[in-house]
Amino acid sequence: MSEVPPADLARNLVESDRRAYLEQRLYVFSPLGTVPTTLLVFVLLAGSFLICWQISGKPFVTDANGRFAIGTIFWLGLWFSLLLTIVLGMQRYVRSKDRQDIAAYATVLRGGWASAARVTELTPQGARLRTANLVGLVLGLGVSWYFYWLDSSENLRAYPVMLVWMSAVTTVVLISFTRGVALSRAGSGSLRQTIDNDLNIDLLRIDGLAVIGRAASRTALIWFTISAVILLIFIGGGITAFTVSLFVACAVMGIWAFVATMEQVHRKIRAVKARELERLRSEIDVLRARASQETDAAVKLQGLLAYETRIAAAPEWPFDQTTLVRVGASALILTVPWFGQAIAAYVVEHLSRIAG
Repeated sequence: MSEVPPADLARNLVESDRRAYLEQRLYVFSPLGTVPTTLLVFVLLAGSFLICWQISGKPFVTDANGRFAIGTIFWLGLWFSLLLTIVLGMQRYVRSKDRQDIAAYATVLRGGWASAARVTELTPQGARLRTANLVGLVLGLGVSWYFYWLDSSENLRAYPVMLVWMSAVTTVVLISFTRGVALSRAGSGSLRQTIDNDLNIDLLRIDGLAVIGRAASRTALIWFTISAVILLIFIGGGITAFTVSLFVACAVMGIWAFVATMEQVHRKIRAVKARELERLRSEIDVLRARASQETDAAVKLQGLLAYETRIAAAPEWPFDQTTLVRVGASALILTVPWFGQAIAAYVVEHLSRIAG
């Protein structure tokens, strides 16, 4: 099969990309690549935050018992900027990599290129984004009202510019979260349906199913990366039972995102393998009774026995060692916040000594 989709399908994919959900259209229409566009998004978010901070006149640091500390809201604004950037960048990275695997999908799906195009669409079918937008908007406004208007410790009523920026970005973050849930549910449901109804299991070419393993490992990478960014907001207090539990929970979520898909394909491979072995052994039983009298039967029996051995040895998991190593390596991303926090703490303490 050609590595390039048919011309009409390629045109349909281009048109589909232009109608993709907002986060993907940002990259589709950007004249820059994925990494430059993502960096530009962070610069715009963080830059707008710093400008609003400067305009508001809110103190950059606080003095507690002679020790200087960077304000919580300042860290929170930068964290929101980073989190939104990572969400956008990782979504684009995963969907782009899935699209690059479209030819591999076409070889393992009964529907060929048409099924591969459906699996690699930027917007999963059935995603209820309007409902997700509404839920995220309500949650965002509610959280902003509680933490930035009512909360006495982080009240921003005296800084209206910062109040508007933090409320807007908090709402966008929560809308992104609810949209992510809707997109993940739709994507997972579509993939499960494809695996159940359209996946072609060729026991002599199980390595072709590694495309499913690569897709699942990229989904796990999203969890590990975003979870690592989320951890940044909690680790200021050092290693506690809560942060350790959160660390473990995030790792489990990433691993489960990989294992759940692999288990579904694994069960299907085992079922196909069991049926094929039963068919072969039934033929072997018939030929075994005739082998002593018929030369052709004996020769065919040897061939079937060799084929049975080959099928029995066929791998039952749809990934290779490279994919497994990639999943393990991506899990190490969760260690990044601990090093980042240690570096930040050192810098802040050093600046406090200079200021003192």
